[in-house]
Amino acid sequence: MKNIHIFFIALFPPLFLTAQTQSISGIVLDKDSRQPLVGATVQVLNTTPAIGAVSDAEGKFSLKNVPLGRHQIQCTYFGYDPWLSDPLIISSVRETYLTIGLTEAVLKTQEVVVSARRRGNEPINELALLSTRSFSVDETQRYAASANDPGRMVQALPGVQPSRDSRSDIVVRGNSGIGLLWRLEGVDIPNPNHFARRGSSGGGITIFSISMLANSDFSTGAFPAEYGNAYSGVFDIHFRKGNPDKRAYTFRAGMLGLDFSTEGPFKKGGEATYLVNYRYSTLGILNKMGLHLVGERIDNTFQDLSFNLYFPSKNKKHLFTLWGIGGLSQETENAVENTAEWRSYSDYFTRHFNTSMGAVGATHTVLLDETAYLKTSIVATGQDVDWRNDTLNAARVPFAVNTERYKEGRFVLSSFLSKKFSPRVALKTGFFINHIPYDFFRETLGDSSSIGAKGSTQLLQPYFQFRFRPTDKLTFNAGLHALFFTLNATSSIEPRLAAKYQFSEKQSISLAWGLHGRVLPLGNYFTRIGGREVNLNTDLIRAQHLVAGWDWLLGRASRVHVEVYRQTFRDVPVAKNPASSWSILNTIDGFAKQEMSNGGAGENIGVDASVEKSFTGGTFFIVGGSVMRSRYKDISGREHPTVFDSGKSATFTGGKEWTFRNASMLQLGLRVIYNGGQRLMPLLPGQTVNRYSPEPLLDESRAFQERVEAYFRPDLRIAFRKNNPRAAWWLALDVQNVMGRRNVDPLNRTYDPDLNQWVFREQSGLTPVLSFQIDW
Repeated sequence: MKNIHIFFIALFPPLFLTAQTQSISGIVLDKDSRQPLVGATVQVLNTTPAIGAVSDAEGKFSLKNVPLGRHQIQCTYFGYDPWLSDPLIISSVRETYLTIGLTEAVLKTQEVVVSARRRGNEPINELALLSTRSFSVDETQRYAASANDPGRMVQALPGVQPSRDSRSDIVVRGNSGIGLLWRLEGVDIPNPNHFARRGSSGGGITIFSISMLANSDFSTGAFPAEYGNAYSGVFDIHFRKGNPDKRAYTFRAGMLGLDFSTEGPFKKGGEATYLVNYRYSTLGILNKMGLHLVGERIDNTFQDLSFNLYFPSKNKKHLFTLWGIGGLSQETENAVENTAEWRSYSDYFTRHFNTSMGAVGATHTVLLDETAYLKTSIVATGQDVDWRNDTLNAARVPFAVNTERYKEGRFVLSSFLSKKFSPRVALKTGFFINHIPYDFFRETLGDSSSIGAKGSTQLLQPYFQFRFRPTDKLTFNAGLHALFFTLNATSSIEPRLAAKYQFSEKQSISLAWGLHGRVLPLGNYFTRIGGREVNLNTDLIRAQHLVAGWDWLLGRASRVHVEVYRQTFRDVPVAKNPASSWSILNTIDGFAKQEMSNGGAGENIGVDASVEKSFTGGTFFIVGGSVMRSRYKDISGREHPTVFDSGKSATFTGGKEWTFRNASMLQLGLRVIYNGGQRLMPLLPGQTVNRYSPEPLLDESRAFQERVEAYFRPDLRIAFRKNNPRAAWWLALDVQNVMGRRNVDPLNRTYDPDLNQWVFREQSGLTPVLSFQIDW
């Protein structure tokens, strides 16, 4: 056996021989001014002998001969708060590049004390004192059944209410997905999901490839003043720059797609870099083989392309980037093939669903002086959603039931100034100017409403925000966001306040308050009834957030975090008909089919709590739970539960990692999700059957009094990583719903007029997802 092993080593040396060390390089900057810091000490923790370096005149550093495996990097600089990285995977084939931003300390002492991270997953945006956490590519990969998708990864966090296996709809604290903001490279973008929801934020899987992502932020409420036109949550995504030292490649293959990325300097020794990723779905190939992961009669496919090009000037005072993202997706639900087997409406019902999304931007950053910088972006975005429902007759000839087409673009000019007046006081002020062309169409059989509009409008959003730290224990943030919508001359002035007090080394309390306005998803304004656009003058959605938090650090790696929140809504668009219980707060996707009035209200109250151990000693876990109540009032003042009033939810996410010789790794992960059943509008009993209508009569007097059974799903992950001199590879198996429980799908249901009842589909049950990744 030993001789055979030696034979294979000799025949395939790259597969068995392993480089023992790697380099880590990067740059150290002042976080507020983006100026390089000269003489900062950077070191790898817990290595023998010690490995360290000092940043040079350009703020650059290089750590040589770092052992492979997981390591934490620490950076200290006199007069600045110390910085500590997450445990990073140091690979045999790819040099790690770090951009370290340090915050100037209020009180300067000769002694530098480095303690455990005060929270773990601290926000990238320091103005977000509450309800915000950062996430890394490593987290996105190692969370069981996250499918390398940040939209699915955050479903393991407290305050997020998942209810479906096949879609990444992000419901935060009882809020509709229409209130969620997606931001990329500092600019708002359309819904970045394949199979994107009409007028909302969810979809099948995000267009973002993890090969492109840097550490990013996710917020669940009371966000700072730079974020506007949102009331539910914020995804603030950042692209990383390509490796500046050498060219590198990644190939990833799995049940969901084939993924290829390349990065490196444009020329050897140069500062300019590129990073490009392309992904093509394997679902279409699997469909042709008779395998349907999403549904028995559903065919789908998607592809996407992303890039980030980085061009610094020779004097390092200017930085130019050119970035982009785009995706295409197509889904078809077919009728039962044999017409003799048609028994109900869903058997001869078909659906065609095509979406496309793109964004491309150019950004210029200039260092004005030692205390300030200016960043300006010019961005073009677009989204096209095409949705068609048909029924077939016995000859399989289609009859149009519902046709919808939504095209929306944006041309954006964005700029902000960041200025540090002192370690105690900093300012960030800027604006967004959006020019929005649109083209909408909707026509549904048996529906008296329709949509048909083409034109353009503008959205203007200036803001400013201050940070004031009177002591090293107390921080105040104050800001103002303004929103002006030219389509119907509506506006919103939104003050934001937040404070944090670190009353001991291990405990802190925080409080945040703010007003948040949201323009309706544009299709809602153009609902046409009786030849008239009845909703053109509808006002904004207006919310008030109040959040209080308590954080307790346990030891050096664990923490308890509790947040209590209350969100109130006023001037909510609801149906003008006093007999109707419709409210825009219950929107899952699509646009209004009735005349609206800003006469509604709403309230979400609840508690999110978590116990978390950050990744240390090869283990991590998050145990989270939420108790909440979500209510709204219709035009008649009647109070109802919202469709998202699930009552309670709980999650567990954890994992263990074992390291072997030559830094090979074995990972085992588990995620368990529970969410109280989603609510439904009851059907009106005894209604007259209309065989061709997909829209039943609903019992408005008992709005959302029924619900499906609770959603429960355990997921498992097993992964192995191997380092070789010329390539490092991953092999991972994610098993979604490892117990095979088939949850009821509350959204994928069809009204059967023959039976006068909803026909629910069960979700996917046990779904193994095998993936392979190789880096070289």
